Amino acid sequence: MLHRKNFWLAIVLLTVGFAAASAKAQPVTTTNYASAQQIESAFRGHSFILGDDSHVADVRAVDWSADRSVKLPFWFGTGQLVPPDFRPKKGDYYVISESWIVRKLAGQELLIRAGNKLQKPDAVLVTTKTRYKGPGMILPTIVQYSGTRTFTREDGTKVDIAVLDEVSLPAQWTKGGRIPPKYSRFTVNVGKNLQWKF
Repeated sequence: MLHRKNFWLAIVLLTVGFAAASAKAQPVTTTNYASAQQIESAFRGHSFILGDDSHVADVRAVDWSADRSVKLPFWFGTGQLVPPDFRPKKGDYYVISESWIVRKLAGQELLIRAGNKLQKPDAVLVTTKTRYKGPGMILPTIVQYSGTRTFTREDGTKVDIAVLDEVSLPAQWTKGGRIPPKYSRFTVNVGKNLQWKF
C-alpha cells in the first residue's frame, strides 16, 4: 500500500510540475510580415530606413514617422542549412543585409553572397534602378525571391542559385558619418534627388 501511495504522489507532483512549467513557458508568437501591397506601394523604387533588430527586419519609409514601420524577414538563402521555417517562398519579400558583390554577370545582374553570419550562399541580384560600380558590401536592400537558376561550374557540375529581384533602393545610412569604404559605390536611376554620402 505504501508503494502505491508513493506512486500516486509522484504522479501528482509530476503533473503539478508540468503545469507550472507550462504556465511559465513563453507563448509562441509569429511575426506578422508586411503584405505584398504594403511593400510595393511604400518601397518599390524607394530607399528606406532599417531598424536595429537583428532577428526581423524592421523597415520604414524615409518619409514615415519614427514610430511607424513594417516587418520583413531577412534573407537566409536556400540551402540545406536553412531551417524549414526560414526557407524562402517564390514571390516573397526579404531584406538582404551584409551581402557582398562577388562579380558582375550579364546585363543588370550581380553574383552576390547573401545570407546570415554563419553562411553566405551565392545568389543572383537583378538590379533595376541601382548601378553598382565595383565590388564591396551592399547596403541593406529589399528584394523579392523569384526562384532559382541553374549554373554550370568550371568543373562541369551544375548548381542551382537563388535569384533575387531588387525592389527597393539601398537603405539610408543611419550610423553617422560617411558610408565606410567597404561598401560598394553606386548610382541610382531615379528622378528624385537622393544622396548617400560616401
